[in-house]
Amino acid sequence: MRKYILLLIPLLLFITSPVSASEYVQQRDQIIQQRESLKAEIAETAESIERLPEEEKEQAVNTVTKLKREDMKLAAYEKAYNKALSYVPGVVTTNTSRSLPFTIIELEPGELVPEEFMPIYQAAAQQYGVHWDVLAAIHKVETDFSRHPTMISSANAVGHMQFMPATFRAYGVDGNGDGKRDPWQLEDAIYSAANYLSSSGYKTDVRKAIWHYNHSESYINKVLDTAAGIRGGEMIIRGCRFSCTA
Repeated sequence: MRKYILLLIPLLLFITSPVSASEYVQQRDQIIQQRESLKAEIAETAESIERLPEEEKEQAVNTVTKLKREDMKLAAYEKAYNKALSYVPGVVTTNTSRSLPFTIIELEPGELVPEEFMPIYQAAAQQYGVHWDVLAAIHKVETDFSRHPTMISSANAVGHMQFMPATFRAYGVDGNGDGKRDPWQLEDAIYSAANYLSSSGYKTDVRKAIWHYNHSESYINKVLDTAAGIRGGEMIIRGCRFSCTA
């Protein structure tokens, strides 16, 4: 729902506000600059972690996590402005030829997920024989694409894909090739989720495999419904239909 709201805000501004499109381009570009600064800070902080004393490493890791969350939030706003600008004649975007009523927003497969996560989902899915949209759906249901404020559940599941420590010890894998397995590392978490689903019989019974992730029929339904929406379903919001191509 938050993704749709972010997409709607700039669109509504274009409809109701007299501010020129160029000012929205400027705001979008400011977001891009902020993201570039954040990425530089993330890289610098991450690079320094190994050189820090042990007592300072945890704080540095937490700082990196916080900065990444902020970058993901800005990425959503950047995408929202790009989507809105694609409807404005004369604005140079990646899709200026498009002409649709403002009551309809078309979503491409995978557009519900942050673009930077797509290659990770797809690579993990291919390696372990699962569907990328199910991995994305679990990520969305568990931590809202890593936007959860702590990424620690009331049951003490942790990290991007919410693993119980014992489960991660059994099924966790090194997704980014750094020689470590860490549920707080995004690639490790997603690849581990793919491994867990595969090991739980995904190829023969998708529902049963997801049940191993969380013993709840409502959870299974929520994951599958979310996956369907991600890969090409439709959602009704405030009387307007939001659809994506199959």
